[in-house]
Amino acid sequence: MKSHRINWLLLTFLTVLSFALMESSASGGIVGVILAITAIKGAMIVDGFMELKGIKHLVRNAMLLYCPVLGGLLLAVLTLR
Repeated sequence: MKSHRINWLLLTFLTVLSFALMESSASGGIVGVILAITAIKGAMIVDGFMELKGIKHLVRNAMLLYCPVLGGLLLAVLTLR
């Protein structure tokens, strides 16, 4: 239960950090950092709240790849504009 609180606090901090970064500047580098933070948050949710940490299964691997792949695609689309 204690680890859920720590995860929740860290997720909240990363969300506020992402918001603050976006408010300060919307340059391509900042967007990349925000997408990286989002990927980290996704991995934390998969391992912490979905309780898939330590499980070697295709579902966990697919969930862990979802955020970085989607973030990379979004970054590619935004930089091509």
